[in-house]
Amino acid sequence: MEIIAEIRSEDPARPLAKLLAMPLGIDVWEVKSDRLVVRAAEHTMDRLRKMGYRINPIVDVSRHLEIFAAADSMAGYHSVATLEADMRDLAARHPNLAELKEIGRSIEGRPILALRLGERRGNATKVLFMGCHHAREWIAVEVPFLLARELLEKSNDQKIASWLSSGEIWIAPMVNPDGHEFCRTQNRLWRKNRRRNPDGSFGVDPNRNYGYMWGVLDVPTSSHVPSDETYVGPRAFSEPETRAVRDLVARENFAGLITYHSFSQLVLYPWGYTSDNIADPVDFHVMNAMAQQMCNSILGVHGKVYTPQKSSQLYPTAGDTTDWTYGTYGIPSFTVELRPTTVQEGGFILPANQIGPTFEENRAAAFNLIEGLISAPSAARSAAERAVMAGRDRLSAASFATGGSPGLETRPATEIIIDGAVIRVPQGADAHTIAETVRAVRAAKH
Repeated sequence: MEIIAEIRSEDPARPLAKLLAMPLGIDVWEVKSDRLVVRAAEHTMDRLRKMGYRINPIVDVSRHLEIFAAADSMAGYHSVATLEADMRDLAARHPNLAELKEIGRSIEGRPILALRLGERRGNATKVLFMGCHHAREWIAVEVPFLLARELLEKSNDQKIASWLSSGEIWIAPMVNPDGHEFCRTQNRLWRKNRRRNPDGSFGVDPNRNYGYMWGVLDVPTSSHVPSDETYVGPRAFSEPETRAVRDLVARENFAGLITYHSFSQLVLYPWGYTSDNIADPVDFHVMNAMAQQMCNSILGVHGKVYTPQKSSQLYPTAGDTTDWTYGTYGIPSFTVELRPTTVQEGGFILPANQIGPTFEENRAAAFNLIEGLISAPSAARSAAERAVMAGRDRLSAASFATGGSPGLETRPATEIIIDGAVIRVPQGADAHTIAETVRAVRAAKH
């Protein structure tokens, strides 16, 4: 029998962090400074007790499913088939603004679909939203889908119209359709895709299969054991689902992205594979500022608190989406962990009556990101495209929120580092001069 339990330790010699670095076969659900919440077999819990940890059972997994996974809990959530039908309907009803694209096929042959929104003017600034790398995180399908619907149905709104005329917004609500369908019909807590592994187990975790720092960890949250929930796969990009995202990102040159997950109410940014900060201080502070502003936007809708933090502060992960997009392309990259915050509220099985409010608060954050990247690209993009000012170590969320250029105001620094090249600018150069220098150098390099 499997149980969901809280793990605590009062012994400094047995820190909770130690469990996140040991191959125990546990499914980590919550990580707090004073406790972990995990799903595991009873014999694993007994082993943890013998190691000196205090185990407080919360609920049997079967009982948790009885409470939260009743038939009516599926109402309001998409299946693979209904999502495709609704995406096709959106594209058909808005042919001048929406195009349905198949970006790849899953391991079982299902299409992985994305909506391309905008007037498609060629060299437009592009932003990407993705959902459902992990099958059991159903709310991570609904939020990006509802975002697409909102943008199209309210395309006459002045602000939205300006985004769709000057940029493109790509939305792929279900990266892992095979896993989602298996979760919906067979195992509500299924996480991975449906790869058959050599040992007879199934599944690779798509969000551990990306190429940047793939496989450098072997811990419960990034495992090399095929039967584990976070199995990284036999090699980077071994899975057709991650290759589909890889090829899309390489082709479209996005300015930034959000990938939706659940649960915990967090806005995460790189790195996940290491506890170190991003080495580039401007990039680090810009992403921290953008994450903080998104959390502020969310708070203002329904009063829900989302916390901005570095991904590794949740737990260590190697080969995840945002480490790869930032590490490879240098673009602002965020993982949003949606509602709720606890197992007692449903955990991965969010009640369907929470879909609407979860979308509404995250719409505010998504609009904040779109505005910053499409309407004010010099504010977010130039800083996030690796323009480092010598001696600069402070940025404010307020500058991002007001459309200012974080890290690019007039300053005494005379050196900019762009992708490893040191460029000198006149003492006291203003933001416009610096931004133009960055763009010119990057254009020459590419």
